[in-house]
Amino acid sequence: MNYFKTLFLLLICGLHVTLSAQSNYLYGLMRTPGVGTNTSAGTIFLSKLDVNTGIFTQISPSSLAYAFNITGSALDPNTESYFFESFSDFISVDMTSGVTNAQNMMSNPIATSYFDNFRFNTGDSTIYGLARRSISNGIGQPATGELYLATIDPNTAEITQISPQSIGSSYTGISNAINPHEMVYYYSSASQIIGLDMYTGQVYSTHPITFPQGGMYFDNFTYNCGDTSIYGLIRVNNTPPLTVQFGKINPQTGVVTQISQSPLPYSMYSANGSSTIDPINGIYYFAATLPQGGYGVIGVSVTTGTVVSENPFPTPSGSSPIYFDMMRHPSDCYQAAPERLNPNNGSAGLSKVNKSNINVAPNPFNQQLNISSSSNINTLILRDAQGKIFTQLTPASMSVSIETAAFASGIYFLELHTENGIEMVKVVK
Repeated sequence: MNYFKTLFLLLICGLHVTLSAQSNYLYGLMRTPGVGTNTSAGTIFLSKLDVNTGIFTQISPSSLAYAFNITGSALDPNTESYFFESFSDFISVDMTSGVTNAQNMMSNPIATSYFDNFRFNTGDSTIYGLARRSISNGIGQPATGELYLATIDPNTAEITQISPQSIGSSYTGISNAINPHEMVYYYSSASQIIGLDMYTGQVYSTHPITFPQGGMYFDNFTYNCGDTSIYGLIRVNNTPPLTVQFGKINPQTGVVTQISQSPLPYSMYSANGSSTIDPINGIYYFAATLPQGGYGVIGVSVTTGTVVSENPFPTPSGSSPIYFDMMRHPSDCYQAAPERLNPNNGSAGLSKVNKSNINVAPNPFNQQLNISSSSNINTLILRDAQGKIFTQLTPASMSVSIETAAFASGIYFLELHTENGIEMVKVVK
């Protein structure tokens, strides 16, 4: 059974732009090369990249491990902790000191399993991934696989299965995404994109991945809270040198759309769970070989699909090159809040139907946002794309106006509590 589809761990150089993000840093694992199998061996340190200056800074005073699992990593911006796996250990690292907070062998009380394709979900401050195990069918018979949506306690490394039964037998180990608004975990298997309900562990959606504009695979995908889309790399061919386009996928149809107008100038890229998005500035980051040689971190505009930054990995004089893997941006979906409620607690979730005949104008807005409803608005909450609350009111009336002149341009979400329930409206300035 093929659980991993690793292309080759390769990784970008120096065109810098000025950003206005909450954080200009990407956090990841700085690695010196070594010998490994499906992991990357060597000395490993938690490090950060200043995307404005291109400077890599080692945070950990000493090596944290000599191998890591390429399918996932996680960053908790609330506790300032970074998480990764080394063989059977789950490791929590303080992002300020680079020192290990906790390191424990992973355990699954139901049955021994791995924990792959994991990410931190800001919607409920929980790490989600796939609990995977192989089941022997007898001597001389191929093993079958089982997959379960699961969580892990970073302090104890205990895995908790959510899915009541197996939801699949294999997955592609280079992509995963979490939609913290809808509380859906996405992964791919063969030629399908599969969504799992993070409340129940059941299959939420499954669709064949199709490429109307051309392509073979959709790799390194991740969710962007800035515009609620899933972005990734469209691989046009299967052998080096690769032809790669930047694009996005509609998880409700499986249709992949190209955004870049021409192929990206990178013949190889890091095929692992390392992609991340800065939602404030709309930049997708991944790692690849540079046209001029060497490796580095590349930033691509999610709007135009053009390269906006290249930061080469450092190569100390007289030594092997340094790699920077498993990147995470601290503002990636920071403070995002669920819009779909838990169906297990008696709620059917947030309706997609505008049951209270809510009218929001103008949209896009500028100086003022006017909201009216056919029923009383008991509570109104306006959040930005990262879930930060900008305005919270209890008007107890059928109309309300919000002064928005001081608001920054971007995407916002109105949460309206009426007698008909909770309804969400997306607005833009």
